[in-house]
Amino acid sequence: MDDLFIEDEIKDLREKIAYYNTLYYKKAVSEISDFKFDQLVKRLQYLEKKYPQYIIDDSPTKIVGSDVSDNSKIIAHKIRMYSLENAYSLNEIKIFIDKIQKVDERTVTMTTELKIDGFSINLFYENGKLQYATTRGDGFEGEDVTENIKTIKSIPHEINYKRPIEARGEIYFPIKEFKRINKIREKNGEKLFANPRNAAAGSIKLKDVEVVASRKLDSIIYSVGLFNDPNINTQYELLDFLDEQGFNIVEVGYVTGIEEITSQCEKWEQSRYDLDYEIDGLVIKVNDFQLQQKLGFTSKSPKWAIAYKFKAEEVETQLLGVDFQVGRTGAITPVARLKPVYISGSTVSNATLHNEDEIKRLDLRIGDYITIIKSGEIIPKIIDVNYQKRESGSKEIEFPKICPVCGTILKKEEDGVITYCININCPAQIQRRIQHFASRVAVDIDGLGEAVVKQLIEHKQINKVQDIYHIDFDEFQQYEKQGEKSAENLKNAIENSKIQKFHKILFGLGIRYVGARTSKILCSHFKNIDEMINADYDDLVEIDEIGEKIARSVFEFFRNENNLLMIRSLQEVGMKMVSENIETDDILKGAKFIITGSLSNYSRNEIKKLIEKNGGKVISAVSKNLNYLIAGENPGSKLKKAKEIGSVNIISENEFLKMIGIDK
Repeated sequence: MDDLFIEDEIKDLREKIAYYNTLYYKKAVSEISDFKFDQLVKRLQYLEKKYPQYIIDDSPTKIVGSDVSDNSKIIAHKIRMYSLENAYSLNEIKIFIDKIQKVDERTVTMTTELKIDGFSINLFYENGKLQYATTRGDGFEGEDVTENIKTIKSIPHEINYKRPIEARGEIYFPIKEFKRINKIREKNGEKLFANPRNAAAGSIKLKDVEVVASRKLDSIIYSVGLFNDPNINTQYELLDFLDEQGFNIVEVGYVTGIEEITSQCEKWEQSRYDLDYEIDGLVIKVNDFQLQQKLGFTSKSPKWAIAYKFKAEEVETQLLGVDFQVGRTGAITPVARLKPVYISGSTVSNATLHNEDEIKRLDLRIGDYITIIKSGEIIPKIIDVNYQKRESGSKEIEFPKICPVCGTILKKEEDGVITYCININCPAQIQRRIQHFASRVAVDIDGLGEAVVKQLIEHKQINKVQDIYHIDFDEFQQYEKQGEKSAENLKNAIENSKIQKFHKILFGLGIRYVGARTSKILCSHFKNIDEMINADYDDLVEIDEIGEKIARSVFEFFRNENNLLMIRSLQEVGMKMVSENIETDDILKGAKFIITGSLSNYSRNEIKKLIEKNGGKVISAVSKNLNYLIAGENPGSKLKKAKEIGSVNIISENEFLKMIGIDK
């Protein structure tokens, strides 16, 4: 294959993985199944291994997705939190065991632990008292969620163990509680939570502690970070110890060999729906800590543990019809209406059909009996048609030629896969565009959620993004469930959004293929929005990590008069679409940094921002391309590797601060 196409595929994979990571970790949203996501990562791993000239230090194959929110309090973990490699077959588990046997030929004992589909948490205790609780974050540091964690009854505020310890596990929504909350939300006309995992992730970051407490979250603990007790030498002993301290511990099995592991996998795959919490597999761990230490870690995962993911359940039902929905970017998505059927713990009546080609590939007809799968919480997908049950004269499905909402003639992408409504003022797109623009990851207008946007559209206050800044709040406070206080809060939130960062505004504009990461790349390259608008296609495609598809989309977006009108209108109300780079020094221009160990004056995230603000870049892996390693306390293996390379400048936190003119 041509190297140019390989490079484009690698860039495209990185962009997709970064996008799905942002959705999953920061917005608690899953657009694809775990299996599909892992296939993207494995494909990228394969290409990077085969074509090492395209490897970059911050590739998603080397770093862990981060759940840290902007402007949140960050605390560094005492010991790094890793993610697990996933296996989707017992043969992959056998390969995992074979690798261990090459290191230790004896019969290796292992534990099998239920893989809770929840939200990772790190609890730090000192002198027996809970000091703080953090999310996993990027593995090195996490977001402080202590007050919310204290509302969870199963998490002890005090334990008997007096030495410092990081206890680790999952926060989850009990299924009964999840259903109870959704009934209340449905009754109140609020959007239902998609699934327990995402609901738990969203809840634990809420600013209102009382709301968190009302949701009755629960916890299961299965591991530790910082911990040093010579009397505990195995995972099984560790779980007993955690149990004695008052934690809810994970359900565990004690096994040797693939036969016993297979038995455990089969048992829990059959009985997972008997539990009051969701599990999506089993975690298999080497029991002996000494062997764990010998096996070590990759850049992302322990070599002594693996997650076996359960297969997606399959059921047959009947296709009743197909609806065509218009998404935020105008993409037309066919959604199958099904005869309701129970699958993977819930009743479903819709399934995704993706696009016109998928309908043709399946040769799908109304009334067909079809097989669907559902992996976790993702909307079910049709995988097969039972043609033997097809009735004669069955009706073919016609893909629309005009937008089902606004009547605009639809346009297909150059690759002929996705069909779009190109009218950005299409009513179906407006609501989703405005919600996206106002979302936390974009310009962050608190209070401008789905229900409020619907109200404003219904009362004809807004029909395009820029109308947000011309709302009549005297009228708004008269709406149902609104009032003077909510109007004042929304007004302030809208006013505050005017000073949002350029890359967040750009992301909020909703340019196709331009996610949060790509927005940052573009804003670091161009001084302001005008430079970006005037850039031609060749200028865009030459930017590192901007492929042809993204460049074409950005170029065409800025050739559309309605889009330019939106941008000018936003500028007129005070939005300064100017890159922060021109307001900062380039002291560190081009220099690459790694931060390791615990810092004294700043968090890792704060140091990272200082590096980027001054023109430097933070990478994840030690290599000859690294210029500086900032070493705090307990720096670990990265310091050793940097010393071995010899050319890396190893500096302290204070030495770095002096480099950029901050005297501590």
